[in-house]
Amino acid sequence: MNHRLTAFVPLVLVLLLAGPGRAAEAQDTRAAELRAEREAKAAMLQPARRSGLEGLLFRIEDDALVTRLLAPPRGFHLRLGGVGEGAGFGVGPGYRYTTGAFAFSASAAGTIKRYGIAEASLLLPGDDRDGPFAALHVRRRDFPQQDFFGLGPDSDGDDRSNYALRDTLVSGAGGVRAGDFTAGARIAYLDVSIGRGTDTRMPSTEDVFNPSDIPGLLTRPTFTVVEPFAELDYADPPLNPTTGGRYRVTWSRHSDRELDRFSFDRWDVDLRQYVPLLHRARTLALRAWLASATPDDGHEVPFFLQPTLGGGYTMRGFRTFRFTDRSAAVLQAEYRWRINEFVTGALFYETGAVARRIEDLDSFEKDYGFGLRAGSRNGVAFRADVVFGSGEGTRLLVRFDNVF
Repeated sequence: MNHRLTAFVPLVLVLLLAGPGRAAEAQDTRAAELRAEREAKAAMLQPARRSGLEGLLFRIEDDALVTRLLAPPRGFHLRLGGVGEGAGFGVGPGYRYTTGAFAFSASAAGTIKRYGIAEASLLLPGDDRDGPFAALHVRRRDFPQQDFFGLGPDSDGDDRSNYALRDTLVSGAGGVRAGDFTAGARIAYLDVSIGRGTDTRMPSTEDVFNPSDIPGLLTRPTFTVVEPFAELDYADPPLNPTTGGRYRVTWSRHSDRELDRFSFDRWDVDLRQYVPLLHRARTLALRAWLASATPDDGHEVPFFLQPTLGGGYTMRGFRTFRFTDRSAAVLQAEYRWRINEFVTGALFYETGAVARRIEDLDSFEKDYGFGLRAGSRNGVAFRADVVFGSGEGTRLLVRFDNVF
């Protein structure tokens, strides 16, 4: 399809009391009035009485129960989700210790699809103060059922296959913060192994595609990665924005250390804007993301490091990783309205495309739909979207975080 995006789009309680007796009628009446005034003022200072589910949700919010369970500043906690797109729901243990001087965290999670992830990080200093910062991060992933449909905008949905991705990442980063602005660079070592997929519902990728046509298939390359970045983030509240913006630009250099086949450069631009309407009761959320990778002369960009579209975060009308190529762009718009303190509705439209070069992007796919989000200013805990218009049927997506 050739489509381009053209438009984004409490009760004050009053008590009246009368005292008996004619002899002290005036005095009693005045005392009753004063007492009524005090009780009315006290009632105004008390929170509205709530019952049932609403009361439970407000108690959870006011007592920060979710934060204490999932993201405490110190101690053990439960990790939910965050394994990776297409992995399924993940759960596992975590530990965090945060002070003003440093923040350390470690966690692991697994899913019923036998996806697994373990990672640890150290941040110096341990808060968001202005000035220099440094970070260390170690991660190990085992993703045995990654979907792949082929390369390019004309890939066929009937060619759905799967492969196994296992990698180890060790990285260090440093930079400086100044208010809402952060800039720095990351240096990383990345070891990747690509093997046969384990999802028996479909063939393994090498049984559908010729490995010589899919760069990086059935290989084990290692990379040195250098990645400068810059970010301006004034979105508020940070975990579920209704106003402000978040703009991030990265450029990365991937150098093939051993095979001398897969060295390339890649840049990403991710722009997000949140426009408040009607005192933040409604929000217009907009996103534009572009990415492109260029190989060295005589080299190729491994397919598993190329930009992708499809899934719960980009082009929700299509399966996860439905489109893959060296360049990609997506435009997303959501009109969000607050139903109550914990539930938000959304109408959305998306359009995006992949191509070999950024200047060749022209076959824009589209989708649209509606959804519900459950959460608060501390983040979205549950999201359900019904998506139409992709040409691949109506889709229902359930996720445990926001789309952007």
